[in-house]
Amino acid sequence: MLRGAASPLISPAELARLHGLEVAAKIVVDGMQNGAHRSRHKGHSVDFADHRAYVPGDDLRHLDWKVLGRSDRLVLKRYEAETDLGCTLAVDGSASMGYQGSRAGLTKFRYASMLAASLAYLVLGQQDRAGLLLFDAAAAVEHKPARQGQFERICRALEAHKPAGLTDPAKGLEHLLAPTLRRGLVVVVSDFLADPEVIGQTVNRLTGRGHDCALVWVLDHDEADLAVPNVTRFEGLEGDGNVVIEPRALRAAYAAEVAAHRLELQKICRSRRLAFVECLTDEALHVPLNRLLVALHADRR
Repeated sequence: MLRGAASPLISPAELARLHGLEVAAKIVVDGMQNGAHRSRHKGHSVDFADHRAYVPGDDLRHLDWKVLGRSDRLVLKRYEAETDLGCTLAVDGSASMGYQGSRAGLTKFRYASMLAASLAYLVLGQQDRAGLLLFDAAAAVEHKPARQGQFERICRALEAHKPAGLTDPAKGLEHLLAPTLRRGLVVVVSDFLADPEVIGQTVNRLTGRGHDCALVWVLDHDEADLAVPNVTRFEGLEGDGNVVIEPRALRAAYAAEVAAHRLELQKICRSRRLAFVECLTDEALHVPLNRLLVALHADRR
């Protein structure tokens, strides 16, 4: 361990090489200033917040009978909760997350894992509950939000996972729609290599169930700018086959596709007032973490 290394400015590559997730997360968070927070989760305290549509399986005790009598609509009362935020970290563990370009010091999955572990450490440090859902085309690992011993469980699960399978957010995140799961904050950390329409539909199902959501888009520099020299053979990590191309000939068209995908992800979040954060795998982890915390606070104003 690096003595006195409580600085969030250490590079992700150094953190990945020198430390396990538990230590790396503590180093990232130790340099950040924590403060009292008001949970974004809608709980059941005395302060009324708003209404939402009834979903089969909801507790009928929270129906607003006055609205039902006036308009024949089934809606539930939601209340502000001061504490006890349940935060589920939904981390994409599909094969594409195992990519590591020549300019990167670690894979997308390792970066996403360190970011998720840092967020779990921060949430648990505020006496809230943290959970983990590792997904690809299904839920590979699930730890429901809890406190006691949860940080170690989350870190062990992330460290043990090997990226595999297809990216399918609709199927991978369906466990979070169970009526037995308390509503809370869901932070999806992924490269989002899926149809934006499917991503939007999945977000709609999560928010319809009462969850707050945030999307964290993790990219390798190669994926961001296709600045790969010379003729290169590209291998599809999720069964898309191989192709040999001259990257310089496609760079402009590729950049347009990335920009279009970014715009679609931004639209999904902006139209629903959800947090959206983009990060590259060589970026210091405290930077996207800070952006995420700011965005989570801003989208409730």
